[in-house]
Amino acid sequence: MEHSKKNKTNSFLLILVLLSIAVGAVAPFVWNRFIDGQLGIITLVLAEVLLLTFILTSAHSLWKKSGSSQWKLKSDKKQMKVYTLKIPGEKLLKIKIVGRLKSIRLASILTLMRNPDSAEDVNMFDSHYIDDSMYPELVYYTFKQKVFPPFKVREYVVKSEFSQDPVSKEMKFNFVGVPDKLPINKRYHRVTKMHNKWRYTPLKNGEIEYEFIYDAEDPGGYFPYALANWLIPSMLPFAFAKMPKILDKEKYRNAVVDYVREVDQPEEMMI
Repeated sequence: MEHSKKNKTNSFLLILVLLSIAVGAVAPFVWNRFIDGQLGIITLVLAEVLLLTFILTSAHSLWKKSGSSQWKLKSDKKQMKVYTLKIPGEKLLKIKIVGRLKSIRLASILTLMRNPDSAEDVNMFDSHYIDDSMYPELVYYTFKQKVFPPFKVREYVVKSEFSQDPVSKEMKFNFVGVPDKLPINKRYHRVTKMHNKWRYTPLKNGEIEYEFIYDAEDPGGYFPYALANWLIPSMLPFAFAKMPKILDKEKYRNAVVDYVREVDQPEEMMI
């Protein structure tokens, strides 16, 4: 019953928004029939501002209340699937990308994922460890990312958790935002809420299936969430498409990581 009432309320609000858009579009052409001169112009501007405020506020409310809490396929191109998920009460979409890598060693992937020197290869910079006393299972580090003007450079301070299944050799990474781990630098925008997850699963055919879940509650720094919801699902696939070429660099091909088990490496050979 409550769900039905909620749907009716949302439908009514949507109708009002659509009517407001129609009125706002038509008003400039017919307003002078009722009020002309300078007073008419001022009144029209005020009416349009009120309508725009109502439209934006209502659209925000409708969007925030929407969502099925289920993954929905957005695109399936070049062996890469992109899913989005909208949770009622949240503004930002969660994004999941599933794809495959061929002829890649696990040590190469791990080096790209956790070595601060790899930041520039994934369009980040100024990356370094803050606390690696519990390495490799847990490490704290920071990095920065440029965004287009007029938005500030994003600064990330994260906790990186790593685990590997000794039998399947599947690797998992959790990247959780820990914004209070470093003092705030006002030159940058500190991302406060993030929990991104990675999974790399070796397959029987020699490929590695990866799954990435992007989960950041708010881009912050006056970055419009509507813009983020449009840009991020479209831009992430381009970044992932570059991964095979990046991993083919010599520093990744020849990477040695003593605590990761390769697919063809028996457990007893581990250090």
